[in-house]
Amino acid sequence: MLRELCVADLLALRRASRVLNILVTENAPALVRYWVKHRLGNLHLQLYPAPRPDAIDFPFLLTMRRRHIASIRLTRQLANHLVGEPQEHKQLWTSVYERMLPLVFGVGYFLDEHRRLLLERDLGHIRPRSRIGYHVRTTGGITNQERKILKNLDAPLRLQYFYMYCFIVQVLLRKLRPSSRTGAVEKFLRGWSNQPACSEDIAFLLILGGTGQIAKLLACPMYSDRRRYLLAYRTHMSPHTSKCWRRHWKDAGVVSPALLDDIPCTQIGITQLDQIWVPLIAHMMEPGARNFTEQERIRYDELKMSKKFINEVMGYDILRGRAADGGESDDEHEP
Repeated sequence: MLRELCVADLLALRRASRVLNILVTENAPALVRYWVKHRLGNLHLQLYPAPRPDAIDFPFLLTMRRRHIASIRLTRQLANHLVGEPQEHKQLWTSVYERMLPLVFGVGYFLDEHRRLLLERDLGHIRPRSRIGYHVRTTGGITNQERKILKNLDAPLRLQYFYMYCFIVQVLLRKLRPSSRTGAVEKFLRGWSNQPACSEDIAFLLILGGTGQIAKLLACPMYSDRRRYLLAYRTHMSPHTSKCWRRHWKDAGVVSPALLDDIPCTQIGITQLDQIWVPLIAHMMEPGARNFTEQERIRYDELKMSKKFINEVMGYDILRGRAADGGESDDEHEP
């Protein structure tokens, strides 16, 4: 009976009485394992295993469920970007959505681990107090650490995960630059910037925000809304410009009070946008490496030139002659 309830109902049931609270709590490990296996999927436990058997509890399930929901939301936005609203092309939309969802979840795992490594590197270390002050800077890639992350992804699908990541970055870049078909006067009247969003801000959102924040940004219907959201996210993370910065850093994975207290006196390095994942795959594609077959290397070189990574993910030419980033935005038709 408890298995048939959703997570929200189980949490509400715990608050109904002491007896029900004990009942749900004692059965929590079995309920969580059932939910993860039958409602979420084996990929979740494969990438985010519990540190020990008794750690499979409701907080563990809620964290896993939050990652799952973030992947669902981002996959919906990407499917809408490719084929339009589901009401227009229901069968095609469903096919695209089901194909992309596990790959988007894998990309989310890669970004989560990348963020964890950066925060472990920059938080909690003793520094000269003469350099007190919160500061975010861009740094080079962490190829060796990324290699360890990649080992947790299924070997036959590693290129698929990477191509999915490249497509997500393409969509982000496209959605954060003004339409090329909009004149200077119209851009001025709408308050649009003539310059696309800087790569540092995009990398900041990509690494610290992960799939959840990417999905929220892409859900903004207008270009100006997306640019405001990008700026607001970085502003809310700064202890100097936001009162709720602790909550946002907790969402990014910094839950220790001591580490949170360290943030106002920390310089945090964010990997440059073109140094995330790309150098690792390029190194693995070198002639002397044995990570990929010759056919995969040839296809990789072709995709680097065409930028049509999503076609490789879907297995057919879903772009149908459009640009690799999905073509021009519809922003020029917005009221």
